[in-house]
Amino acid sequence: MPITEFALFRLKEQTPSAATKASFRDVIKEQSAWSKYPVHFLHQLEDSGLVYLLGGWASVAEHFGEWITSEPNQRLLAELKDAINIEWLFHLDIDPSSHSIPLNAPVLGISRYFVEASKKAEFERIFNAGAPRLGDYTAPYSYAGSWRVDKEGEDEEFVLFTGWNKVEDHFGFAQSDAFKEFGKIKGAIKGAEIKHVHLEKWE
Repeated sequence: MPITEFALFRLKEQTPSAATKASFRDVIKEQSAWSKYPVHFLHQLEDSGLVYLLGGWASVAEHFGEWITSEPNQRLLAELKDAINIEWLFHLDIDPSSHSIPLNAPVLGISRYFVEASKKAEFERIFNAGAPRLGDYTAPYSYAGSWRVDKEGEDEEFVLFTGWNKVEDHFGFAQSDAFKEFGKIKGAIKGAEIKHVHLEKWE
């Protein structure tokens, strides 16, 4: 089953140069041509030095076994070596052809939930019960979430993407009556990280 690549880069430049922006546009062009899935960059609002990449692959093996060592990827990494550090990279059980991640929203919330393996079923039960209320609140934008495929250690990680008009709307959900059911996931997680991004085209 196809999977979604999710990566985080730290920019070394306070303001990306024209050459760096051109290299990012080349990444979009080259990787999407290879994988046959769109590639998107997302700029974090809380820290403008952080940029996420979303891409798609037929499998983890295709990504790591073919693309990572390929000439186009090695060339692009060489172009960007003085501009970025790769903070992390992993994959999510989201079919990239489903277009379920709400990239059409002005602001995209990224919530990473860290879950003990023994509480995975409990988390899923609570999430599935509360998700309809979440969907009502994010409308007209959608949401999409799934488990990390290549996890580290025994713990699980669930990543949730939510679409919003502005960051304040996301925080408003946490204060709303609609959050009461969804908020029960706090009892099933070890911790969480919530950030916000916007789509970056490097123009």
